[in-house]
Amino acid sequence: MPRAMSRAVFVGLLAAAIGGCAGATGYAVSVGDKTTLMYGWENRFDVEWTADPESAQTRVVRGSVANRSGSGADRMRLLVQASDASGHVLAQRLVWLPTGVSGPGRAYFEVPGMPIADDYRVTVWDYTTLESASNLR
Repeated sequence: MPRAMSRAVFVGLLAAAIGGCAGATGYAVSVGDKTTLMYGWENRFDVEWTADPESAQTRVVRGSVANRSGSGADRMRLLVQASDASGHVLAQRLVWLPTGVSGPGRAYFEVPGMPIADDYRVTVWDYTTLESASNLR
């Protein structure tokens, strides 16, 4: 009986964890002065975004990531920052791009709940390069 109960508790915790991840819109981070873990990403990807009103106190940052290279990227995270006029970061979130980005291709993102700020910046934080079988020979 205790074994069945511990299994039920484990399944319940697992379901809660997976459900919590599905609705995530990013998480606040402290990254110091870093804006990426993948230096040179600008040579491979173009990132475009806008910050549109969401409520009286928040903005939604929407945009896309375009892959200019021949190989795809998966498991991409973006760093979204809101800054004041002097460049001081007011808030930042690390968010998963909902899909991978084929090469060449484009993927879209949306980050709600950002504070009102003078400037917004989106950078590629990290990603995994997808290699085709022909590249592995």
